[in-house]
Amino acid sequence: MIGRIRSQTSEASKFLVDWMEDRTGIVTMLEHFLYEPVPKRGAWLYTLGSATLFLIVLQFITGILLLFYYVPTTDHAWNSVYYIMHGVYFGVLIRGIHYWSANFLMAVIGLHMARTFFSGSYKAPREMNWVIGVILLLLVVGLAFTGYLLRWDQDGFWASVVGMKIGSYSPFIGPYVIHFLLGGDVAGPATLSRFFAIHVWLLPAVLAPFIGIHLYLLRRHGEFGAEFEYTDRLTKLRESQQLEEFARYEADEGEEIERE
Repeated sequence: MIGRIRSQTSEASKFLVDWMEDRTGIVTMLEHFLYEPVPKRGAWLYTLGSATLFLIVLQFITGILLLFYYVPTTDHAWNSVYYIMHGVYFGVLIRGIHYWSANFLMAVIGLHMARTFFSGSYKAPREMNWVIGVILLLLVVGLAFTGYLLRWDQDGFWASVVGMKIGSYSPFIGPYVIHFLLGGDVAGPATLSRFFAIHVWLLPAVLAPFIGIHLYLLRRHGEFGAEFEYTDRLTKLRESQQLEEFARYEADEGEEIERE
């Protein structure tokens, strides 16, 4: 890979690439991080994980940009969103990317989980990565739910109220969790403040390390169905079938000799 990078850069940059590789090994690390074997059949389905990671990073970047203008109070939340849409340079673009990438994220992460399930990628030794993936799915759903209220319009307000009302029927902890989220008996300024803190600080802080663990386990065990695994398993399967056929042939030969 380092040769490919050197050939695509100018002479002045080749020295920098070689120097960084010699001192830090960053090119080798990037190669190990970015490249992995995938099966030839259905290879594009194995890009859904990378697409999910890209959309999450896009959410982080656009969310940080929106924070420069968003005001998390009941008096100014909707007005600040309106100002972002109509008074800020590229505000419509940034908020549009944040909004639509969130919708695409929910669809892509669902497809990624479905591919993982139907391809059997949750089986040994990848059970822990499946558990981490389920946790990441729940965190993303939590981000989507808490972010919906931050617009503080009729649509976001009542959708969040209905969602919390449904959640309050969860056994044992449901009423206590919803009361904490509301910050009282009804939705108000405390609700918006807590949703903002959860959406901007708590969930991203939990999400980031779980993504790191997920990627580490993926690199440790590889993708299920990777080409080298298919080749190795097919070879072992053929060998076991040949041994079974040979043993059956030997048994048949032995029976015929005994009859004679």
